[in-house]
Amino acid sequence: MQALSDGQHIAAIEAKVDKLEKKVDDGFAAMRTEAQAMRAQILSSERALRGEIVGARSDARADFRTLIGVVFAMWAATVLAVIGVLAAHL
Repeated sequence: MQALSDGQHIAAIEAKVDKLEKKVDDGFAAMRTEAQAMRAQILSSERALRGEIVGARSDARADFRTLIGVVFAMWAATVLAVIGVLAAHL
């Protein structure tokens, strides 16, 4: 085993620290790229869900209007039937 001078020992440690620093930087860059991809995917899903929600609301409004029309028509038919029955008995 060879003894290293202080300068050589410090240089070897600095090289190891530089190598570790590069690995950490590369890891953070990969995480940043992955986070951006996940964000884009979430935004895409959010847009799709908003579109589906708007569609469901439109369908619900149309169904409600149809229901109101049917109920009104049934009410009108009932009122007219009662008036007809009453008019027939007079």
